[in-house]
This record gives sequence, structure tokens and C-alpha cells, in this order.
Amino acid sequence: MENGSKLLLVLLKASEKAANIARVCRQNKSLFDLLIQEKSEAEKNPSFIRDFKTLADVLIQETIKHDIALEFPELAKVVQGEENNTFTNTLGETIIVEVCSTCLETTFLLARVMGNDTETANFLATEVHKNIQLKDVQTVQDIPNDFTLPIEDLGIWIDPIDATGEYVHPAVDDKGLHCVTVLIGAYLKSTGLPVLGIVNKPFCELRTDQLWNGSCYWGYLETDTGKCYSSIVKDFVYDTDETSKTIFIGRSEDEDLKSKLRKAGFILIEIAGAGNKILNVALGMAAAYVLSKNSTYKWDTCAPQAILRSLGGGIVDYQKFLESTNLDDLDLKYSTTSANAANNGGLIAYRNVEMLLTLKQILC
Repeated sequence: MENGSKLLLVLLKASEKAANIARVCRQNKSLFDLLIQEKSEAEKNPSFIRDFKTLADVLIQETIKHDIALEFPELAKVVQGEENNTFTNTLGETIIVEVCSTCLETTFLLARVMGNDTETANFLATEVHKNIQLKDVQTVQDIPNDFTLPIEDLGIWIDPIDATGEYVHPAVDDKGLHCVTVLIGAYLKSTGLPVLGIVNKPFCELRTDQLWNGSCYWGYLETDTGKCYSSIVKDFVYDTDETSKTIFIGRSEDEDLKSKLRKAGFILIEIAGAGNKILNVALGMAAAYVLSKNSTYKWDTCAPQAILRSLGGGIVDYQKFLESTNLDDLDLKYSTTSANAANNGGLIAYRNVEMLLTLKQILC
């Protein structure tokens, strides 16, 4: 198996382990109570619940980093994520959350963060150290063996739980959980462009036993041959006359922008989660996602941008798009040295370049 295929396999299994952790945190009553309980100032440990909400994210992030480093040690230093893994518990101890070499050691570390709740800590640690197989990943395509990537030129961005608000406080009947995604994207340090992306949706279908089935999507581009491959194939794309006139927007989007799009005949839809919106563009549920504000970050966009690029689409900087006379060099780009992880110019995510040309006429 070539190195790119091996990395894809590692990231798919890491994303499924992350999805499992996200699911058990919702489905285990003691964990769920910790996630949703609101504590008053008068209670004994007022900071504990805030820390645990963060712990769900951090534990997933550190698990993904750990599993990548096991197979690709050289990538360990170039994995970046949304969360800081330093905690101060209620005793004033500063704790670095990480995956230890054994399940028992990870249990003891998590128990220190979680108020010495060893039983719950062990439950989580067991998921962290579980051996995931490719057959466990809910994806629709076999993994090609001949995918190559320059491993030494890669950087990685992770969003352990995108749409955290919906994850902790989902809408009625848990429908908000459909917006939650685990995002893992790899990009070339030499160009800043994403070349491999995994988007795992832990909460796709609620079964009759009240447990969730997930779904996982991925795509890549070979840098030397230009060959593209994606788990999203034509038979799975929801491309209709209505979706081709649908555009996703954010909840606080500019009214002038919305007016221009509506006058052009587009249907505007607000859904949660940047990763979720971009994935749904890739799936053909909308023609584009337009965001004029700087409310997304590199960890939100790297993975789904790679998938869009594997399908012939992409994500461009919204402000540069408005100012440019052509479509050259507008892609969102990534770096290991960037101090600011925000996509400051906004973005436009698209599945085909014809939509960009249409938006150019409408917005410029």
C-alpha cells in the first residue's frame, strides 16, 4: 500500500474512533448528564462542567493526534487543532490531557480531570484505546492502494467536534445532532492547498434501539499526477433543479448579500456547522455556501475543502473573490506557522466553477 493510501486508512479509522467517542458521550447517561447539567455559583465545583464540555473536544483531538503519530511519527508535530489540551482541575492541578501508552494510564489521567470519577474515566479510556478496523468505518468506497502523497510536505488540521452547540444542546428530537462532524484535513505546506480530507458524521441515523449510525466521507488529490478520488460518487449526489438553486448561508449574514442572492432566484437556507454546510455542498444539497464574515477557522474548512477539490470544486476567499478580476489564486490556504487561524475574508464553497462565475455576476 502506498503512503497516501496508508495515511487515508489511518485517518479514516481515527475519525471513526473520534465518532465513537462523540456518540458514547451522548449515549452514556452519566456522561450526558455531565454535558448538559447547568451548575450555579453556589455549587461545589462550578468550573467542572465547563471543563468537561471542553474535555469531550480535547480527548477526541488528542486521540486523533495519537493514532496518526503511531503510524506517521513525522506528522506528530504538524497536527494542529482547535483545542488547547492543558487543564486546571478543581484542586488547582495543571494537567496535560493526552493519550497514554495503556488504557489504565489514560484512565488515571482522565480521572484526575474528572473529579476522580474513575468509572467514567475508564469508560472513555476504553473507547480511546479501542482497535478500530476499516470495516467499522461507514464509508461507501473501497480504499485505493496506489494513492501517493509527499508525507514530509504535509500539515494537518483537526476539528474534533464541529457544531459543538448542537452537540451539547441539540434541537427537538436530537435533529441538531445531524449537523455534528469530525473533520480531519491534510494540506501541502509548500502550496497551502488541501489534498486529503475526512468528514465523519457520527449522528446520521437514529436506530430503533436508540443508538446512532454514522457516515464517513473522504476525498484526495494526488500532487504528482493530478488524479482525484472521492467516496462521494454520482449515484450518491442529491443534485436536482431545486438544490442547484439553493445556497447555504450563516445565521447572521449580511442583508444586502441575501437580497442580491434572492433577487437572482436562489433559495437561502440556514443550517448549523461549517463542516456540515460544506459537506452538503459536496453532496449536491446546495450549489454553494456563501459567508461574508470571518466566523470560520482553518480547522472548519481544511477537510471539506479537500473533498470539494477532489470533485472539481473548492473554497475561495470571499473578499478576494469580490476584488479579483479573475478566479486565479483565490483558494483558502493553510500554514503551520499562521498565528491567526480565522478565515478572515469569509468564504464561498462550491462544487463546480460555473457556480463561481454565476456568483461573480450577481455579487460583483
